[in-house]
Amino acid sequence: MGFFTYNRNKSSKIKDYFKFAIAEVFLVVIGVLIALYFNNLNEKNKIINEEKTILLSLHNEISSSIINLDFVVSKKKQIINSSSEILKYTGPEGKWKSEHSLDSLMFYITFSGWRHVPQEGVLNEIINSGKLSIISDQNLKTLVSSLPKTFSQILEEDRVLRSGVWQYFDPFFNKNFSTRNSTNYSDMLEFSEMPLNFTKFDFKTNELLRNKEFENIISLQSTYLKFNLEMLFKLKIKYEKIQELIEAKYKNIDYTKLKENIDRGVWN
Repeated sequence: MGFFTYNRNKSSKIKDYFKFAIAEVFLVVIGVLIALYFNNLNEKNKIINEEKTILLSLHNEISSSIINLDFVVSKKKQIINSSSEILKYTGPEGKWKSEHSLDSLMFYITFSGWRHVPQEGVLNEIINSGKLSIISDQNLKTLVSSLPKTFSQILEEDRVLRSGVWQYFDPFFNKNFSTRNSTNYSDMLEFSEMPLNFTKFDFKTNELLRNKEFENIISLQSTYLKFNLEMLFKLKIKYEKIQELIEAKYKNIDYTKLKENIDRGVWN
């Protein structure tokens, strides 16, 4: 009898031990799961905060780029408008009858190498450091990732235009027109003046207007500029769409205040 009682007590103690061990393991597992939950939550919050930081920085950077883009677009439009006015009077019997001075219009033609230089510091950080992956909005991610390719296409278009200016336009103008005269109509510099007074050499306006090469150069330049403007307008739409998506994501931000200290950019 005592033997069976001993075995029952021993069996009961073993069962109690296993119950205690299971409970302890259960508590440990629960503790680990809770720790993992809070750790994942902290990591998620960290990523959310990092995403907010880079997107607001990108929004600010794009605002700076838009200032540059608008400035360059206005200069390219001035060149096209000046060309259109000049082309009214070219031809075999060309004669200058415009109310505008040809020298003033030729300023925009000869100083025509304007190009959009986007701000890329934040964008490069996003692309090169792998932070593109933390952008949760797929549309926003796609637009941001497409910017480098768009910049590359615009820079190539500008390179072609500048190559034409250096190889064909400038040599022709240097022989047939006074660049010095045009500098007296400059309005592009904010902190210095460009005027070099007027030339003493004799340049005949009507001979220039009757020159087929001159007409071709003006026409070709305007055509390239219109292609370039088309690309810049599409880039601005992309810029504004990115900002729109960021503003929709973070509605409580004062974006007017965010723009107060933006870099005005390079207007090369």
